[in-house]
Amino acid sequence: MATLKVCVVGPQGGGKTRMCKLLAEASPDQPFVPPTHGLRTQEAIPDQQYVPTQGLRVQEVERRIGLTSITVQLWDCSGDFRFQSCFPAMSLGMDGLIVAYNPDEDGKEPELEKWFQLFSQQGSMQLSANQCLILGLHRDGGGGRPRAPIQGKLKKLPNAVVDVGGNASRSAAHVGAELDKMLTHIVAMKREWEENSVMN
Repeated sequence: MATLKVCVVGPQGGGKTRMCKLLAEASPDQPFVPPTHGLRTQEAIPDQQYVPTQGLRVQEVERRIGLTSITVQLWDCSGDFRFQSCFPAMSLGMDGLIVAYNPDEDGKEPELEKWFQLFSQQGSMQLSANQCLILGLHRDGGGGRPRAPIQGKLKKLPNAVVDVGGNASRSAAHVGAELDKMLTHIVAMKREWEENSVMN
């Protein structure tokens, strides 16, 4: 199967880069990520102050869905709306969408809905609900419950809250399990489309 492209979007400081690093088994415990100007693959970063993603960062990960091994490109898109003119290009050819947020912050729903609309409905392309995931990245580490689970229109979409503040391998497993649920639907849809194109 061809490489799948999943855009990871959401507010600044929501944990998008940390999630991508966890899935790629990079070093997620380093709090600093320097700004990305243009396009870059993930690399080890020295420990410094947090700086938000500037533009786009792409990370490739291998996942196993059933008996199939697939490559997934995680497009870690900046949470800064000054890059909004680039969003159509970033979403081009997208197979899935993760809207990541911090569930401990209240009142994020209007911004999350905007992120969802910007990426899920680009031009003639419209993602189905099963190609999307609203993912709360809870950083407590001690298992405390997030203050504000998702509400509003996005509650109807597949959504989950995972703890990414504790043990890195456990956090990666929780995030990976949620990603794999979405990928299972995407792979099934692509297979059905391929079979239908052969039949016609």
